[in-house]
Amino acid sequence: MRLPLSGRTSTAVIFGFGASLAAVHAYHALSHETLAAGTVLGAVVPFGLAAALAAIPLALYRNDRNVVPIIAAWVLLGSATLGVVASAVVAHQFVEGVLVAEALFVVAASATGGGFLGGIAGWYDAQTRTRADLVESLQQATTDLSAATTQQEVCERAVEIANQVLDLPVTGVWLYDDEADALVPTAVANPGQKLFETPPTYAPGESLSWLAFDSGEMSVYDDVRSVDGVHNPDTVIRSEIIIPLGAYGVMNLGATEPNAFDDLDVTVAKLLATATRAALGRADREEVLRRQRHELGRQNERLEEFTSVVSHDLRSPLSVAKGRLDLARESHDDEDLEATADALDRMDSLIEDLLALAKQGRTVGDVRSVSLADIAETAWANVETAEATLSTTEATIDADPDRLRQLLENLFTNAVTHGGETVSVRVEPTEFGFAVTDDGPGIPSSVREQVFEAGYTDHESGTGFGLPIVRRIAVAHGWSVDIEESESGGARFEFRFDGDPAE
Repeated sequence: MRLPLSGRTSTAVIFGFGASLAAVHAYHALSHETLAAGTVLGAVVPFGLAAALAAIPLALYRNDRNVVPIIAAWVLLGSATLGVVASAVVAHQFVEGVLVAEALFVVAASATGGGFLGGIAGWYDAQTRTRADLVESLQQATTDLSAATTQQEVCERAVEIANQVLDLPVTGVWLYDDEADALVPTAVANPGQKLFETPPTYAPGESLSWLAFDSGEMSVYDDVRSVDGVHNPDTVIRSEIIIPLGAYGVMNLGATEPNAFDDLDVTVAKLLATATRAALGRADREEVLRRQRHELGRQNERLEEFTSVVSHDLRSPLSVAKGRLDLARESHDDEDLEATADALDRMDSLIEDLLALAKQGRTVGDVRSVSLADIAETAWANVETAEATLSTTEATIDADPDRLRQLLENLFTNAVTHGGETVSVRVEPTEFGFAVTDDGPGIPSSVREQVFEAGYTDHESGTGFGLPIVRRIAVAHGWSVDIEESESGGARFEFRFDGDPAE
């Protein structure tokens, strides 16, 4: 593996600098006949430090070439700093007429010590920069995870990041399969695929991966062959990091040699796993939304077919029947014809309510702040209320005004139908929404849920669609509706704004 020019140059500089200082200190030591304590401290110890400086680039040449230029800069800075300080001290002593014995060796020892300290500082600086650069690269790469729209795409992108960005080639993601009740391989990096004929599936209790998935705790193994519970005791994988991805599965990062991972590898692996888990959650939600939108589209198609049949195929013969009936009634006037007319009118009402029910089941349209009292007054004017009375309290709510008006019209019609021509109705805001109450006979608790079912009615003139339409309009707004007993014993419909509009 060839180093870039800066790396080769830095290696040569450090090696040459350290070797030169070592030569100076060796000469210093050898020029003394005996190795006194001062000679050991002034020559032998600096020689060892200089030799270490020369060895640093050789040790880093194969393992971590990117840090060599940084360490070289710190070595030269440290050597220059202490070397200049020592030279200044020697020069000052010389000016003062005090000769410093072996001044050259004093300066060389200071430069050696400064270089060694600079090397240590450079190593920590290089590690900090490497960590920061790696985390930044990981953050940039994992932004692509948010663009993945399926869990398969998320897993493939995650192992690609581990392989290309983090230099962790033996990486795979296993997702939990409900039907198989096992962790199934979903994506394995290309270098890792070459190690297995077929990536294994992990059943409950048969692997370290399942153990991590079941416990929800990350595991780091320096040598999996020495651990009980390994799926394959003869596996080529020696070191392994296994990180649970919540309920989705696990991410495995392996190496073919033992003790392959350091603290930095564990840190970036955890960051990648966290980003992958979040992306899997987003993809899962998007998949649910896609299915819901698809199903909603199918339902809307069926709804369009239904409304077409009701509005055209049923209304056309109904109109013909009513026309023929009118002709018959011009020449004949009997009870049978009147009963037929009532039946046809009821059929017409059923068609109108069916179309309204279909329409109100769709999403709300123009939601805006409206006056509850104003909408109630308008709805009241559209209903045949005889001697019934309405009272309102001013309040502003967010609603589709047309849909809210339809809701109130149906409730007012229901109150007059069941409470009589003199029923009193009130519309008022509540702490969590609004309520519509009357002083009629009320609705028994045993049938309060049934009245919201399409077709249910206890009145001979009712179609059974009025209150189901009320609930559908409420749900489309994101409201809930409950039926209680009013203070006067009548019906009380309470609407709570505790949901999100239907989508």
